[in-house]
Amino acid sequence: MAISIKSKVAAVIGILFALLLAVSIVAIVFINLLSSKTEKLLTANYNTIRYCSEMSYAIDGIGSNPMAAGKFELNLKAQENNITEPGELEATQQLRYYFEQLKNGNADTTLLHKINKKIYDIYLLNQVALERKNTNALKTAANARLWLTILTTILVLISFTFVVNIPGYIANPVRLLTDGIKEIAQKNYEKRIYIDNKDEFGEMASAFNLMAKKLYEYEHSNISKVLFEKKRVETIINQMEDAVVGLDAENKVLFINHKAEELFNLKETDITGKYAPDIALYNDLLRTVLQKNTQLKPLKIIVNGKECYFSIDYRTVNNEGESIGEVLTLSDITSLKESDISKTNLLATMSHQLKTAVSAIKAGISKINDKKTGATNEEQKALITNMKVQTEYRTL
Repeated sequence: MAISIKSKVAAVIGILFALLLAVSIVAIVFINLLSSKTEKLLTANYNTIRYCSEMSYAIDGIGSNPMAAGKFELNLKAQENNITEPGELEATQQLRYYFEQLKNGNADTTLLHKINKKIYDIYLLNQVALERKNTNALKTAANARLWLTILTTILVLISFTFVVNIPGYIANPVRLLTDGIKEIAQKNYEKRIYIDNKDEFGEMASAFNLMAKKLYEYEHSNISKVLFEKKRVETIINQMEDAVVGLDAENKVLFINHKAEELFNLKETDITGKYAPDIALYNDLLRTVLQKNTQLKPLKIIVNGKECYFSIDYRTVNNEGESIGEVLTLSDITSLKESDISKTNLLATMSHQLKTAVSAIKAGISKINDKKTGATNEEQKALITNMKVQTEYRTL
C-alpha cells in the first residue's frame, strides 16, 4: 500500500517529537532523582552529623556548664527522630542508656568515654552514608549524562538525516516536473519524467507522462490539421484589404486583422480577449462601429491625411441556431464614393450647359415671335410653337 507524502512527513515529525519527548522525560526523571538524593543527602545524614557535633560539644561541658545537659538532651531527641541508617537505631538507644546513667549521677570517666564512642559511631555511620549517597548521586549523574548524550546524539543524527534527505525528496521531483513543463512549453511532447516513489510524486509523474502522451497524440491528430487550416484562414484574413474584427458571444475580441489594427490604431496582442465596449471607451471609431447604426451613411475616416469612406457590415456567426459571435467588416469604398462624386459633378455640369443652350433657344424664339423682326407664315408659327413647348418642357 502506497504511503502518502502527508503520512511520511507526519511520520518524520512524529519520530522527532518522540525522540525529543524521550530526551525530555529522561532529563526530568534523572533531575528529579538527583534532586531527591541530594535532598536526602543534605537533610537526614547532614542533620545527624550536626546533632553528633552538638552532643560531643555538650558532653565535654557537663560538670562545668549547667546548660550542657539540656543541650545534649535536645540534640539527642532530635537524633532519635532522625534514624536513617542501619545500626543507627541501636547506637542511638545505647547512647540514650549511657546518658540516662550520666543524669542519674554516674560520673564515671568510662561512661563519658562510652558516650563519646557512641556519638562517634553514629557520626561515622552517617559519614559513610554521605559518601555512599554522594557516590550514588555521582553515578546517577553519570548515567543521566550518558543517556542524555545517547538520546541527543540519536536525535541529532536522525534530524541531520532528515535535513539532508527530506529537502531533496521534495525538491527533486519538483525540479523534474519543472524541467518537463519547460520541455512541453517548447513542444517537446516526447519528454517523460520517471519517479519511482509510490506516493503523490509518483502519481504526479504518471499524470505528467499521460499529459505529454495526449499532447503528442493531439499534435499528430486531425486537430493539428484543423489548427493548420485555422492558421491559414487567419493569414488570409490578415491579407484582406477590408478591416475585420471578430467578437465572441460575450463581446470579447477574438481577433483583428492587420488592416483593422491600422484603421483602429490598436494592437491585436493588446486587446485580444478583452471586452470590446471597454476598449471602445477610449477609441471613438470602435465605439461608433459597435453602436450598429444601420442608418449611418458611409463612414468617413481620415487615413494618412486623406479622407476615406468605409461601409460597415455586421455578420452574426451561428452554431446550431445559437449565436456564438460576430464579425465586423469595414470595406473601403473610397473609390466608389469618388466615382459617385465625379458622376454627380458631371451631371451638374451637363445640366448647366443644357440650361444655357435652352435659354438661348428660348431667347431666339421670343425674338422670332416679335413682329418687329417680320411676319411669319403658318408653317413657321407651328414650328415656333413646337420649339417653345419643347424648351419649356426641358426647362421643367
